[in-house]
Amino acid sequence: MSRRNLITVVFTLAGVALLVAALGRFFFPTNYQPPTALAADSTVEQESDENKSGSPRDVLIAADKARRAPALAKGEWTNSEPLALADLRGRVVLIEFWTYGCYNCTNTLPSVKSWDERYRERGLTIIGVHTPESEREKILGNVRRQVRSLGIRYAVVADNDFETWRAYGVKAWPTIVILDKQGRVRWTHVGEGHYTETENVIQQLLAEEAKERAAVESKAGRELNGGAGVVTTSAATESGQRRERTNIIEGKIMKSEAEWRAALTPEQFHVLREKGTERAFSGAYWDHHEQGVYRCAACDLALFNSETKYESGTGWPSFWTPVVKENVATETDSSYFMRRTEALCGRCGSHLGHVFNDGPRPTGLRYCINSVSLKFDSQPQNSPQS
Repeated sequence: MSRRNLITVVFTLAGVALLVAALGRFFFPTNYQPPTALAADSTVEQESDENKSGSPRDVLIAADKARRAPALAKGEWTNSEPLALADLRGRVVLIEFWTYGCYNCTNTLPSVKSWDERYRERGLTIIGVHTPESEREKILGNVRRQVRSLGIRYAVVADNDFETWRAYGVKAWPTIVILDKQGRVRWTHVGEGHYTETENVIQQLLAEEAKERAAVESKAGRELNGGAGVVTTSAATESGQRRERTNIIEGKIMKSEAEWRAALTPEQFHVLREKGTERAFSGAYWDHHEQGVYRCAACDLALFNSETKYESGTGWPSFWTPVVKENVATETDSSYFMRRTEALCGRCGSHLGHVFNDGPRPTGLRYCINSVSLKFDSQPQNSPQS
């Protein structure tokens, strides 16, 4: 080899080395150390293996032994408004920790999308927690392009600082965590595979407590329907409470949105008429303990009695039954890629909040109500008027 050719080869190799070093610094800078992902063909075989949080993998954990799921850290959301696990009580939640550049995640994606399509209307919410492996995967625009390209319809939240990743003790992509309707971690799987087992868990958790809930609601329905012209509700707990009697709704109240806007404060109008939600722990009645009746802030209809109010820990006023079943109407709410039960004033149709099936006995229901939708009557008449 001539001297000139040797020099050319040396300079060429040096240039390649510099290019590789530059690319390495771009994708994996010295101050960024991503967690180690599983190899493309790896699967989890050890049934008793435990992750950092102490939850066993590939084992359906008994409800009484399951831990409460950590809250999701703040991040930029795609396909949804920000979701909070507290608002998803009553639904089964599947959380997948993934990143769009992960080969294993790509292989798992068809099953996750299929579960979303087939079980969403039956009570499953899927949340993709996108925890990046490289700097380019931190860029929100890149994530959203990939979400569209991959045909992902469920909610995705960016976890660029690994806060949710660490809270759940995750070590590899993809990791699937399934929460039951009470927000407890019941199933964890790392890597590809176990699709049939994971789907069986989804089905089991969706069906869990269904028979018990149906029996409780049937009993509550019998208690809340009695007499003609007058509805009697037995608000009796195991310790025994007095029976309340109240008149049925005599007539609906219909107003134009302009009339409602003039009659309500901006915050009341947003919640009552535009179906907004006040921030948790910000309302007037979440920590309110006086005796009396809570009425609709829009039309004054008696909705809930203080005797049925309880501490749910959610930051919103919670009741296990209304004063009269007919005074609080319900309908299906499919907003934000979820299927929930909306609570409405039975007379004026104003939005009150939502109803969940994780409440105390005897109904098993939790009426989660916005404080701004209520006004409190501390000296009600003997019979709360409609």
